[in-house]
Amino acid sequence: MKQVSTSDQLLLLSYGELPSQDALKLQEQIICDDDLAYQWDTLCHTVSEMDRLLFSPSDTSVRIVQEHSYKTEHLQEI
Repeated sequence: MKQVSTSDQLLLLSYGELPSQDALKLQEQIICDDDLAYQWDTLCHTVSEMDRLLFSPSDTSVRIVQEHSYKTEHLQEI
């Protein structure tokens, strides 16, 4: 059986994909181990930033898409 690294387990836990017994054990380890708690906090912050960035395009990007749409709007009539 393949051994799963702690980093992989933390990632699985953050997405709710770790089996419940393993999740409980890992949560207990996070409480007792400062280094693991730091890794967990860092991972949670990174995941939330990634989610925010994926759904929040820059104003410039939105403006470029809108300008392109406006410029090509007349082509839809053809």
